[in-house]
Amino acid sequence: MFTIDRCYCEQKTFETLLEIAQRDALDLRQLSQQEGCGIHCGWCVAYLRRTLHSGQTDFHETFPKEEIDSLMES
Repeated sequence: MFTIDRCYCEQKTFETLLEIAQRDALDLRQLSQQEGCGIHCGWCVAYLRRTLHSGQTDFHETFPKEEIDSLMES
């Protein structure tokens, strides 16, 4: 079984990113801009979205890739 628990480009765990988002009251777009996650390869965007919505910080399934451009336009 595999575990996806971080943005690999920035090497930041979803747990840490969730704590930052909660502490600073950041939405997904703001978190991405502040921490750099989601702006490189984009594979973490769907996971970050789920983390912020549910509090889940580790995943054992793959989600479809979401483009950061859709976040920046929101």
